[in-house]
Amino acid sequence: MQQIASFIMGFNVLVSRAIKTNQDLLPETPWINIFYDDFWGTLLTHSGSHKSYRPLCTLSFRLNYALGGLDPWGFHLVNVVLHCATTALFSSLSSLLLGSGCWSLLAGLLFAAHPIHTEAVAGIVGRADVGAALFFLLALRCYLRHCSLRMSGAHGRSWTWFLGTLACASCSMLWKEQGVTVLAVAAMYDVFVFHRLKLQQVPALFLKVNSLYPPFGKPAVFLYTWI
Repeated sequence: MQQIASFIMGFNVLVSRAIKTNQDLLPETPWINIFYDDFWGTLLTHSGSHKSYRPLCTLSFRLNYALGGLDPWGFHLVNVVLHCATTALFSSLSSLLLGSGCWSLLAGLLFAAHPIHTEAVAGIVGRADVGAALFFLLALRCYLRHCSLRMSGAHGRSWTWFLGTLACASCSMLWKEQGVTVLAVAAMYDVFVFHRLKLQQVPALFLKVNSLYPPFGKPAVFLYTWI
């Protein structure tokens, strides 16, 4: 349904501001301006700025504009492709966490067709959510690989995947600000799923790490689980 709705819809009011009147999409505007302006093309330091910093999403809009102008079809096509890639990645993660049986398949199908995704996929400005979700899941996928390699003793390779986690988390955040929350999700996965700690065991972990690294306090707990 999301894919069908996406191609039916044209431009709305939000798209007019993010795309039609956004000077950052024009070829005569230096592309580096994208990293100084907010999502709507206003300088971040301007008093009227929305302060929404999503340069990678704006960059994708600029590429769309360069290839097809303001034709809505091209913008919607990219949204659908991103949604398909995100769905495939979500299904892959489901297989890792739930096994390769019917439950992971059902999870992937629900993710692909759930009505809650309609606005993000069909609305062009919703691309920020879809792009952030894609790199959010990529960051989690890298972190799961990091955990498995760390447990097997391949510390050199595990750190490569850990750096991949940070890179993907940064990209997710640059698509939409909420992408930074993947770091908290990764830490919770490490503590409660990978290490299988119960909630009541977390204070003991904190006390243990705090005694080993007293200057660091709470951040040391996350560093301890990552290392």
